[in-house]
Amino acid sequence: LHNRIKSFRARNEVRKMKKVAILPNIQKDKGLAVTKRLVRYLEEKGCQPRLSEAVAELAELPQYAQTETELYQNSDLLISLGGDGTLLGIGRKTAKFEKPILGINLGTLGFLTAEDKNYAEAAIDKVLKGDFKLEKRMMLTCGIAKGDERTEGIIALNDICITRDLYKILEFHVFVNDEFVDTLLADGVIICTPTGSTAYNLSAGGPVLKADAQIIAITPISPHTLTSRPIVVSADDVVTVEVKPSREDTPFTVSADGQNNFTLTGQNVVQIRRADVCTTIIKTKPQSFYDVLRHKLK
Repeated sequence: LHNRIKSFRARNEVRKMKKVAILPNIQKDKGLAVTKRLVRYLEEKGCQPRLSEAVAELAELPQYAQTETELYQNSDLLISLGGDGTLLGIGRKTAKFEKPILGINLGTLGFLTAEDKNYAEAAIDKVLKGDFKLEKRMMLTCGIAKGDERTEGIIALNDICITRDLYKILEFHVFVNDEFVDTLLADGVIICTPTGSTAYNLSAGGPVLKADAQIIAITPISPHTLTSRPIVVSADDVVTVEVKPSREDTPFTVSADGQNNFTLTGQNVVQIRRADVCTTIIKTKPQSFYDVLRHKLK
């Protein structure tokens, strides 16, 4: 009976994962060799491969071309081919559609893209058989206000970073739930999720957070006072940063995952909170968070 149940689940997962989008970083997948290889493999497995219109044209596979909206909205599974940066971009675009992402690593470090390109077919096979687990990763949403001007709906899987563009340091007034925390004189400040704690936050001396923890880290970048240190708050807290450059025309940048950037000047208020959406990542290996951490940070 147990084997019958497992067999039924495997068949059911194959049906559920029928439409599979392959989303490569074309700079890292030279000649789209891995993309073409996985298209052939998915065809053999009875799946329906899908590619963006631009990638389908480059790969000379026009029969699989889809618009970006079709890819994210109608696919059952998304395969990210590249590094963590590739998966971050896909995560922001697909979060509202709640589609699972399998990350295949074509780079070096790869905290999110844990599957190696040489074992991509084995990883896909596990997914099609239902031999995987899903990890829901919390995201952040950010709003920027300057007087009556507002920018809303910025989302990030890793972090929201506020950084200087020139040699001038910035002054930050940090609040949590409208309670004043500290004034920072620094090159910048990082507000990150547990997923983003092993990215820029780690390089800036911030804490490593377990991936499924429901917390947010606030880490100053190169602070100019010895007492300015990272702090950790609840994921339900609202972090507000008042940015006060030394001059009204001093530029600075607010970035989401280091990819979605806004260059601003003058005094602005940046407010960050947990997003209503999350990124769903597929894991096919039994490694724990600490196993991955030891291996990647040797």
